[in-house]
Amino acid sequence: MADQATAWRMHAHDDNGTLFHIGDRRYVELHYLDLPIVAVAVTEVAHDDPAGTHWGWLDASDPTPSMIWPSRIQYDMCFPYGPRAEEDAGRGRTVRLAVTVTDDAG
Repeated sequence: MADQATAWRMHAHDDNGTLFHIGDRRYVELHYLDLPIVAVAVTEVAHDDPAGTHWGWLDASDPTPSMIWPSRIQYDMCFPYGPRAEEDAGRGRTVRLAVTVTDDAG
């Protein structure tokens, strides 16, 4: 985890409080689900921080998290050989994220 908190502004589908398909608004819209799209703040936290609600991938070449899911099992399934193999190859790292709905309608 970074020494200072890193936060990103993103969007997500809100399924009765479960936030998923987190990314830029166009990415969320591409899923064509009949669920509300909400603005969210995504903040990196320590892996053991109880504020962590999601898991994601921070690619070594892109400073924005991706593959963000509310459970570790869903996140791990994004990788054919698991995220550890990608981390060991130096391609990025697994991050724990706190995702919260914001009032920003943007």
